[in-house]
Amino acid sequence: MVSKDDNFKLKWRAYIEFRTILKIQPVQIFRELQEILCVDCPSKSTVERWAASLRSADADVTDLPRSGRPVSVTTSENIALIESMVLEDKCITVNQLEQSIEISSGSYSYNSDD
Repeated sequence: MVSKDDNFKLKWRAYIEFRTILKIQPVQIFRELQEILCVDCPSKSTVERWAASLRSADADVTDLPRSGRPVSVTTSENIALIESMVLEDKCITVNQLEQSIEISSGSYSYNSDD
């Protein structure tokens, strides 16, 4: 699943790629992105780095897969599992849930006011 941030990055990179192909300087591309996106644009150094990378022969605007834990553990399977565990034992603790499905508290968020 592609996040909203990933979609923005892909669009930025595509824009930078096309402008770089047209031989527009990175500082001008950055100004254009600033004008279009205001606060939501990449930094000048990021634009310069991507433009330099895109000028190389192995340029690609997509992110490569990264190692490490998945971005989110909020899957329909985990939700169903936790829901069934809570219905079975209403006194179950967050720590017990974490240990049962082998996730850490930094992998999810929950609202304790609910």
